[in-house]
Amino acid sequence: MWGSALAALFVSTSLASDVSITSMTFSSDQTWYGANTYILSGQVFFEAGATLTIQKGTMIKAARTGSDGKDTVLVFKQGARIEAHGTATEPITFTSLVSVNSTQRRGLWGGVVICGYAPIATGGTNMIEGLTGVSYGGTNASDFSGTLRYVRIWHGGADIGGGLGGEGSGKEINGLTLAGVGSSTTVEYVEVAFNLDDGFEIFGGTVNLKHCSSIFNGDDAYDIDEGYQGKMQFIFAIVDKNGSHALEADSRTNGSLNAQLRSYPQLYGATFFKARHNTDSGDGLIELRGGTGGRFGNIILYGYSAYGVQNADCGNETRSSTMVGPVPDSLYFSSNSIIYTQDSSGRYVQFNTSCSQSSTWVNPTARAVDPNLQLIPNVWTTLDDLFQIDPRPIPTLNSWKNVDSAPSDDFFTNSDFIGAFGTNLWLDKWSYLSEYSLIPSSNVFPTVSNTICGNISTSLTLKENQTYYLTCQTLVLQTSTLTIEKGVTIKAYRQDANGKAPTIIVQRDGLIEATGTADLPITFTSVLPERNLPQRGTWGGIILLGNAPISKAGGRGDIEGLDVPFGRYGGVTKNDNSGTLKYVRVWYGGADIGFDTSSTQNSGNEINGITFGGVGSGTTVQYVEVAWNKDDGFEMFGGAVNLKYCSSVFNQDDSFDSDEGYQGKMQFIFAIVDNTGDRACEMDSKTNGNLDSTPRSFPQIFGATFIKANHSSSSSNGLMLLREGTGGVFSNIILAGKAEAGIENKDCSTNVAKGSWEDGNGGNSIPDYLWWSRNNIIDTVTNSGQRNPYQLNSDCIWSDGPTSREIDPEFQLLRDGWNDWTDLGQIDPRPKPSSPAYTAFDNPPSELFYSTVNYAGAFGNELWNDKWSWLSVYGLLPTGVQPSSSNTLCGEITSSMTLYASSTYYLTCQTFVNAPAVLTIEAGTTIRAYSSDASGKATALIIIHCSGSKSAPITFTNALHSQALPKRQTWGGLIILGKAPIANGGTNSVEGLDPGFGTYGGTNSTDSSGTLKYVRVWYGGADIGGPRSEDSGNEINGITFAGVGSSTTVEFCEVAWNNDDGFEFFGGTVNVRWLSSIYNKDDAFDVDEGYQGSMQFLFGLVDFEGNHALEIDSMTGGNVDSSPRTFVELYGATFIKADQVTNDALIRIRKGAGGRLHPYIPLNHIFADVKTDYKFTISPWFLYACTRYANIVALGKARYSLLVDTCGTVTYG
Repeated sequence: MWGSALAALFVSTSLASDVSITSMTFSSDQTWYGANTYILSGQVFFEAGATLTIQKGTMIKAARTGSDGKDTVLVFKQGARIEAHGTATEPITFTSLVSVNSTQRRGLWGGVVICGYAPIATGGTNMIEGLTGVSYGGTNASDFSGTLRYVRIWHGGADIGGGLGGEGSGKEINGLTLAGVGSSTTVEYVEVAFNLDDGFEIFGGTVNLKHCSSIFNGDDAYDIDEGYQGKMQFIFAIVDKNGSHALEADSRTNGSLNAQLRSYPQLYGATFFKARHNTDSGDGLIELRGGTGGRFGNIILYGYSAYGVQNADCGNETRSSTMVGPVPDSLYFSSNSIIYTQDSSGRYVQFNTSCSQSSTWVNPTARAVDPNLQLIPNVWTTLDDLFQIDPRPIPTLNSWKNVDSAPSDDFFTNSDFIGAFGTNLWLDKWSYLSEYSLIPSSNVFPTVSNTICGNISTSLTLKENQTYYLTCQTLVLQTSTLTIEKGVTIKAYRQDANGKAPTIIVQRDGLIEATGTADLPITFTSVLPERNLPQRGTWGGIILLGNAPISKAGGRGDIEGLDVPFGRYGGVTKNDNSGTLKYVRVWYGGADIGFDTSSTQNSGNEINGITFGGVGSGTTVQYVEVAWNKDDGFEMFGGAVNLKYCSSVFNQDDSFDSDEGYQGKMQFIFAIVDNTGDRACEMDSKTNGNLDSTPRSFPQIFGATFIKANHSSSSSNGLMLLREGTGGVFSNIILAGKAEAGIENKDCSTNVAKGSWEDGNGGNSIPDYLWWSRNNIIDTVTNSGQRNPYQLNSDCIWSDGPTSREIDPEFQLLRDGWNDWTDLGQIDPRPKPSSPAYTAFDNPPSELFYSTVNYAGAFGNELWNDKWSWLSVYGLLPTGVQPSSSNTLCGEITSSMTLYASSTYYLTCQTFVNAPAVLTIEAGTTIRAYSSDASGKATALIIIHCSGSKSAPITFTNALHSQALPKRQTWGGLIILGKAPIANGGTNSVEGLDPGFGTYGGTNSTDSSGTLKYVRVWYGGADIGGPRSEDSGNEINGITFAGVGSSTTVEFCEVAWNNDDGFEFFGGTVNVRWLSSIYNKDDAFDVDEGYQGSMQFLFGLVDFEGNHALEIDSMTGGNVDSSPRTFVELYGATFIKADQVTNDALIRIRKGAGGRLHPYIPLNHIFADVKTDYKFTISPWFLYACTRYANIVALGKARYSLLVDTCGTVTYG
């Protein structure tokens, strides 16, 4: 009798990813789940007694209007509650369903309205304008309307009273309306952004606000009225040129300036700032009017406003800056607060009082000092020219002095700073500013001792392994040295207060000595958090200026964007020394170093990652990388600096750019150009319109590998561009990928001989020749797949050639047809031992700079960018990998072979062990897998026999450096295929494998596929179906057992960090025990297609990204009673799940999975008490409802411990 009842109780419906809610009224409790997206349209009401619970991470998107033409708004009537509990990493978001762009950010839906029973002015109740029958107000000051925590409300403010979506009724709604809401309600870490009307509006009540942000709203950031008497602390507002006040506080009700209750907000700790604007509206950044009282301390007002504080339309309340008066009939604004606002003409006016003479505020005062905030630009007007802010105050300076003590109660927190922020940037992770890269990471905190800004006029050393912050353009002046020790990280802001990108500039006769190591490189990067990266243009770059010759008139040049003469370069000393860059990486730069108010982002002053202006050959540049720069990676303006072991990847313009008579040498140069980039090399010489300007550019490259992605027709350029009279030597070059030509040559000088001569110069003299070696390899194709190695303009006549080897260079790994880094997946640009790179190459000149080589390209056996480069850190480059013909697994294994523990093996493509061959793997063997093959199919091993031991397990892992781990989806997995029965009989095929290679199933239930013992499979789950993209449905499990029979041995195995399931069983009868499945993205264990094996001693650890610990299905071909029916016998399991947002179970049994009652299991062997919204203790007779289990422990957070779903005709007992 209990079985059928409980089965019915726990049958669930399928979970939708999008849930539509249209013009509805709820009178009972509802839960909105983080796994879903909720689409609101029309007016949605919660009635008294109903509670809406919103899980963390939930996304709510609102349409502009409902089907009845009424603008979308979410309303909680008196007595209703909202429980919205987000977190910093998983906030709850209300936003627009309509796409947002620079001209359409506000008024795209309504907002959120919460009504309570707390007192309002004149007593009684009032009605929300624009809504019918929605009242607020009462007598319960401690009324409770719920919780808003880590909630963000964006792009609202539509007119809810305009009718049929119309505007202009004056009933534009606020982002968050709190009407008569009581003090028991929690509102903290809440943000309103881009609302057409006010951000927060508070009509009376006593609700308290803490850690709230209101930015870029069309009217007031915070608006108070009707007797509001709550408390506020750590309050932040940004008002752009279209906004009004940061705070408007009123009290007048029904024409009375002394209505009771009088508004009496208590605000301690606020930072308000306003953008530059063209005219003064005559208002203050804070407007106190209509008889309001209040208590204001620790306030920072900054930016542009006619006044800091305006006080108008006063009642009989007292006003003071030195003494707190009687509550609520007094207004106190502390004289310790900082008001540093200026009007449009630059005048600083702190207060304006326009009350009648009898009630004039006598001598209101505040501190007229710079609050010394980390970064508030002076020159912005709207979001479009505000690139970054940091509203925290610099330690020890003005905002840390003369701090007011907050009122002593259980709401206020005493602070040691003035404003909304101290060291904690509480907006990080969850706010609009954080989401869109407008604030730094919260772990960034510049101090006087760790900040780099301004002129370095005496030598400065940055100490080993320390972090420093670059906050403005910094010049290393003549005779000064900037020494940077190994392991130093320098994080740069996007702009300084004047809009210029922070940049390191080493002037002529100054030095930079930056020497890192492969294990402790020196890093220049962004202050942004990792989740906002990679991103180009987040700071400036590095500029080295020297005294070497350039071809500009007078032998002098100036870097564009820098004030003259701070960017002056050029001279007569070819071997000039500007210092050392060794193991230095420069990431995410290229912002505009010369702010232009008419074109704030595109003034033409975007800077290169590293700029060498007239830098001489005495400078050392080795093991240097520029990644993700908005302009060029490396640019050489003249000079003779030499580059060795340099990498330029994912930059937006050219990887290497030379001009103005550059005559340096390069060896082992590497570039990856993605689909947004331009060229690997652009080499020019022409100066002042003269193709023969002197010195002529003459770069000399011996050893380069340049690779380009798919590209659009608009970027139909050569991978290398040689033009404008340049000479040069180009040898041991490999060009590969998609480009309209390998080399493009145009705008040539008739005085430059060009050829692929056997002797290397054709009898010509430096610098008046251009030599392209016939040993170079060009393997580029156009977007249409055609080979076009050369694109020569008619003015470029070659006397010999150009000639190259048009063949495949046979890299260890390069995906075909990739677009950007996300589908490049992994790369190994070294040539295979069989590569033609080893068969023909040129010996470089016998000079101290060059190394002797036996290969073409930037790489031989050594992967010199391992450990320290962006590719290595972020998992795109293998580490310590040396594939050869004897240690590589790829393709079909047709005869038995053994892998020995004395060797490491490399899985480079999908590898199949064909019957009757046996692949035996010794205990202690490690197999390291590449992410995919060239076609984009994840590497996988299909059918093996391996037996490790506890002290010498067999490990399948990836080829990445440990600093890039843990990371899912870095290779495929193991697939074991057998001939045991599966549902509906016959055979099936593993999805994603080519036809004929993934067949499984049969009639032999005792079939043997070998042994897996002490085997661990880590970091897999990539897409085995290729060609490049993930999410095709072919993400592979860590270990797949498909039709595997009971004679197969599977014991002591682990799958960890897989992108799909850990272990999956498609039918078969294989028995397993002592299995561990941890941190996998889908299910720890998944059973389907009539699996009828036994399991014992299973452990599953499911993190917040994972799904179930165990999912058991049976339905095949749409039949829940398919045969054989899945029948799992599980004795002994421990399953644990982390905090999560899904509406699902830790164990899920569904789709006709069958079983029988086992009556002899002691009750205390089974535990399942899950801490969640739904708590159950599962008894033995329920555990056997659809299958047979014992000794199971299920712990952690999930909606259910056990979910039974879509059962067939099984018997419940």
